[in-house]
Amino acid sequence: METHITHSEEATREVAEEFLSTLKGGEVIELVGDLGSGKTTFVRGLVQALGSTARVKSPTFTVMNEYPTQSEKIKLVVHLDLYRFKEAGQLEALAINDYIKPDSIIVIEWPDIFEEPVLRADRKVMFRHIDEATREIQFV
Repeated sequence: METHITHSEEATREVAEEFLSTLKGGEVIELVGDLGSGKTTFVRGLVQALGSTARVKSPTFTVMNEYPTQSEKIKLVVHLDLYRFKEAGQLEALAINDYIKPDSIIVIEWPDIFEEPVLRADRKVMFRHIDEATREIQFV
């Protein structure tokens, strides 16, 4: 388990860029942490590091956002938020399995909202809000 302490959004984005170097494409990544713990900022760092200028925002209300990138290796980041779902069956309309491809990554916020996982995760990143600016980020 690798742990990082960040003191700014920029530092959280830098940790995401470092994490990106461990990915090859095709991964499902779970982001676990309370509201405001840095999950979306982390995704912003991933997307920016892949050469996208897209405005990354939380998919809490849109449920799923797609970010095409300029990377040769990872061409699409799919950012999914399960916070508002009541049951796993509601996800079928999103056809998430169709996004699991060697040149994409799926990043899921609130993956633990259901008793059973909706997708098999390859990586898990834990976020803890320490104070106003400080976050603990663990790669599990």
